[in-house]
Amino acid sequence: MNRTVFAAVTAMIVAVGGNFAATAGEYSGPGFSGIAWFGENGAADQEIGHMYVDRAGFRMETRQDDQHMAVLAYWDQETAYTLMLDQKMYMEVPAEQTGSTAADFDGKPCDGYENAKMVGPATVNGRATEKWRCTGELDPVPGEQPADSTSWFDPELGFPVREVKDNGDAFEVRNIKVARQDASLFEVPAGYQKLDINAIMQQMMQQQGQ
Repeated sequence: MNRTVFAAVTAMIVAVGGNFAATAGEYSGPGFSGIAWFGENGAADQEIGHMYVDRAGFRMETRQDDQHMAVLAYWDQETAYTLMLDQKMYMEVPAEQTGSTAADFDGKPCDGYENAKMVGPATVNGRATEKWRCTGELDPVPGEQPADSTSWFDPELGFPVREVKDNGDAFEVRNIKVARQDASLFEVPAGYQKLDINAIMQQMMQQQGQ
């Protein structure tokens, strides 16, 4: 796997994990898909890709540097998977390395925070949501300081559709379609080659030291 592909995969893991730390257990909602947006200045102004949520877990699919990739995380597992769809390869990634704590998700507002305060109703992209103030982040992304946030929780979906942290990180789901998602979306396809992420990182470090 070349360094360009690896860099793109690493960026994908960090982006998805960092923004799903508060949303990544159990999920009893109806299932949905949408377009995920992220940003670093209080506005979700960068389209990342398609997001799929169902009772099995969530899938985030994107293209970076002409590479088609997906990240899978499960509500009942502590392991996430990065799929390199063009190369038909995948890597296992411990959830704590992505900042995602899927097994702790309880489908309630301000999940991942110590305190939750209801601010009032709000409409986000035509959907009725509850606006919450979330304080006391419990599991920040490794290397980052805890940050309070404002979250717009969609009670029909049982999932936040917008979050803006006090540090400027922003996340939003747009073009939402409510429906059960195909179970195959949350499976590592048969025949994919498993890669050892630790061996790849060691190889990159050796190359950088030359």
